[in-house]
Amino acid sequence: MDPIEATMVVLVTAMVFGIPLFGLTVRLSLKPVMEAFIRLREAQMANHSPETARLAARVARLEALLDSHGITEEVRSLSLSSGAPERALGSPVPVKDRERV
Repeated sequence: MDPIEATMVVLVTAMVFGIPLFGLTVRLSLKPVMEAFIRLREAQMANHSPETARLAARVARLEALLDSHGITEEVRSLSLSSGAPERALGSPVPVKDRERV
């Protein structure tokens, strides 16, 4: 085998096996970096979207509505197994099934 033929065999073998292996290695190493970058961009876009602002305003209105009705986080859970009737947040009148929120 002469040197030119040996060089061609090495180059062809390197192209057939080396380039795909190099590409696979680069893909596997860059995939987590690119996914993290995409998630970062999505998070940045979500913080500035008008939909997020509308949802925040809606939640604030709902919280104000709950506060105006006296329904806050200090909800007392009564044990039904003790025979105590369900009560509407300190109300002396029992709550019927159709009146639940």
